[in-house]
Amino acid sequence: MAAEAAPTEAAADTPDSRPDAGECAKTASGSEQPTKPTEPKIVLPPAKSIFNVKSVDPSAGGNVGGARFGHLLSLPTPRFSVPTSRGFPTVLRPGVMQDILQGQQLVQLPVGDLLIRIEEVDKCPQASAGCRGFWPHLKANLTYCSYRNPRHNPSVYGGDTLCSVETAGGRRKVGPKEALSVQRVMRTDILAAPGEEVPMDVVGARRGNRAVTRATEWLKEILEAKATEPELAFDWHVLASIQGGGDVKIRQKACASAAAMPVAGFWVGGLGYDESLANRAKVLETVTSTLPPELPRFLPLTVGTPIEVLQAVLLGIDVLELTYPAQAAHQGIALTFSCDMPVDTDEGDVASVLSALFPPPATETTDGAVPMPAFPAREALQLQLRSPECREDFGPIMKGSSVSQYCRAYLCHLLNVRELLGTMLLTQHNLDMYVRLFDAIRQHIVKGTLGRFASWFLRTQTQEASPDVTATPTSKRRKI
Repeated sequence: MAAEAAPTEAAADTPDSRPDAGECAKTASGSEQPTKPTEPKIVLPPAKSIFNVKSVDPSAGGNVGGARFGHLLSLPTPRFSVPTSRGFPTVLRPGVMQDILQGQQLVQLPVGDLLIRIEEVDKCPQASAGCRGFWPHLKANLTYCSYRNPRHNPSVYGGDTLCSVETAGGRRKVGPKEALSVQRVMRTDILAAPGEEVPMDVVGARRGNRAVTRATEWLKEILEAKATEPELAFDWHVLASIQGGGDVKIRQKACASAAAMPVAGFWVGGLGYDESLANRAKVLETVTSTLPPELPRFLPLTVGTPIEVLQAVLLGIDVLELTYPAQAAHQGIALTFSCDMPVDTDEGDVASVLSALFPPPATETTDGAVPMPAFPAREALQLQLRSPECREDFGPIMKGSSVSQYCRAYLCHLLNVRELLGTMLLTQHNLDMYVRLFDAIRQHIVKGTLGRFASWFLRTQTQEASPDVTATPTSKRRKI
């Protein structure tokens, strides 16, 4: 992961770079007194509910962890958002995407992509409809303006006063004022409040506390504008940013600050980079157990493999922002796992199989460190279509594939000559596999058998990871 921009020595002493909320500030006499975050300037109205958690069958006893089934506005959860690039779905045309996904979807529009389109949208004949007037394919869908762009790793960069985000024209500073200017024109259904991303490889409390303070202040500014400005008097909802890196105490502080505000939900930042599943589980369990259960939780991931999806759902995440179906297609990978668990499948030791997806028991080793089990390097069953074995294989990718009319040999040829059609067909197949995976997850949550399904999936639908595709260099820990 690329290193974030570090503040300069001169900037380190500015008020914007000092942690203030919940920490100590020195007075002129040298004594230390706790400082408090500023209160909202007005009495904020309560947030409108957009999430409804459904009751599930408790008799089956197989729903381990915090998985829950619900509805985000009109959409069933758990689910994944549909990533876009400059307003359009990645790789596939909107019509093809709609045929695969079917029905209303949650379309993710990164704030960096919308920021550079404000003038064009504001001048279009259907400007009163916001982004739906400029991009007609969004009319039937729910729109979500995210602060983080899962297509870039990273996409948010820290700064002395504001954070910067990736756009098609380079990095742009985006704080609450810029996010509100986007929302006035684009009119998305859900807006993610800005937050300074603090990945888990950043050690030291200074950055984590600063990120929490900034997120709280920026959230207040957005909520105050939403409650008072006539230009923002339409139906939209705000997600609070939950930051804090790998420090669970700072994460709890962030959850408490965000939950005290009238927000519609939360997005969990600083995760989904190159941290281990075990370390991510520790943070996710802390966050989901601290946040109010009646509000939705969003989790941005720069990849979002099926194993990552299962872990997040089991730990209580409702919406995942991921890119893996298209990302795998660009690498020539076709997903071939099954979601049809046999009725008479042997349960085995469910707890043992799923143990690597959950935080370890709080037992210390002799040196005082908490042991973190390493999840074996495995990935969901897949087929590398660029391999020589596929050059003369005239069968489909797998039985029931959405592109079964095309054989492996033809797809191998398209990929090897870098024909865009090969990537498009492979994305269509992989996206359909993810639709099946999330459908199965929701069904098993309702039945109370998600634990059995996740255990069966990890035992029978995974293989050893391919180091030439999945391996990434380990970044050095940074103390800032």
